[in-house]
Amino acid sequence: MRKGIFYAVVGYAALMTLLAIYGLFIKSGEKLDPGHPLSTIPDSFGEFDPVSRKKVTQYKSLDGELPANQMAGLGGKIEIGQLAIEPVKIESRPLKIITEGKQEKGKQERLEDKTRSKAMVMQLRITNTSDELSIFPMDPALTRKASSDDKQPATRLVVGKSIFYGGGIEWPVATKVKRKYEEQQEKDWTPLKPGESRDYVVFTDSDQKILKAVSDLNDTILWRVQVRRGLIVFKGKDIPVTAIIGVEFKSSDVKSSD
Repeated sequence: MRKGIFYAVVGYAALMTLLAIYGLFIKSGEKLDPGHPLSTIPDSFGEFDPVSRKKVTQYKSLDGELPANQMAGLGGKIEIGQLAIEPVKIESRPLKIITEGKQEKGKQERLEDKTRSKAMVMQLRITNTSDELSIFPMDPALTRKASSDDKQPATRLVVGKSIFYGGGIEWPVATKVKRKYEEQQEKDWTPLKPGESRDYVVFTDSDQKILKAVSDLNDTILWRVQVRRGLIVFKGKDIPVTAIIGVEFKSSDVKSSD
């Protein structure tokens, strides 16, 4: 019930954002052309604060075809906004989920749970190319577990005609939970400073059907990931935006580990 109310509020907020966008970009008669539509998506939804709190930007469908400069294979690089993103590796392995409870009476509960089934896990090396901005490039809201109450996340694994939405951790978390994350995401709550590089992970849900679909496909697989790319300038104002990048790979690129 709580999540249903949350998503209703989010839907209302999204509508208000679109009305603001209409007023700024359409009614004003001015056109924003910072690049491909999937490189300038509203940064108005997430766990972390955007680079700026202003929430007006360009709105487009999240299902469109990605341009070549927003895609790369393993070992390649995508440069977009204030980020340089290098896909390092993809593996299938169990997830180690950490749940931190809110502190009560001077004590903080920390639970560790290793999934029985493996998930697809991608490691990305992200560099903040800005001279002055600190950025949270990855956000648990953008890689959240798909929910029946929720519009499907933009982050998704495209395996042939099958699409596997989102990740393996629900967002928002339960009321008594401070944060919930995969072991390798522990530093995601610390902003990436100018010039700093850090490894991040994106992962699917722990589902044998996903691993089998990847293993059986003898063709290119596309992992679409929504990231926070920093700021663009419109009418003299800094506007925070996100982008969707794509990482192409084949089943033979996937390493298996326990």
